Amino acid sequence: MFDDMDELATDYDDRVRNAREEKGLSQSELANELNEKASLVRKIERGDTLPSDQVQSKLESHLGIDLSAEGGSAEDSEWSGGSASGSYTLGDVVKRKD
Repeated sequence: MFDDMDELATDYDDRVRNAREEKGLSQSELANELNEKASLVRKIERGDTLPSDQVQSKLESHLGIDLSAEGGSAEDSEWSGGSASGSYTLGDVVKRKD
């Protein structure tokens, strides 16, 4: 179920704000054009809330931006560990507190 979902970019709030400002729109104007509440746009731009899939789609198409993360974060790609088979166990990840 979750494999088909795109991960949201960590800087989604900046992307939305920058694209809105480039179009010369206020938060209220953007909200009206998307048929959403201005408070939702404010919360998204502050990073206080994640946009639903429907709102994300509206923002992407209206602002001409992509809010999905490209291929995972740097933290994911830098971490090395696990067995030679490529599968990880809880013991590979957890650090014991002795």
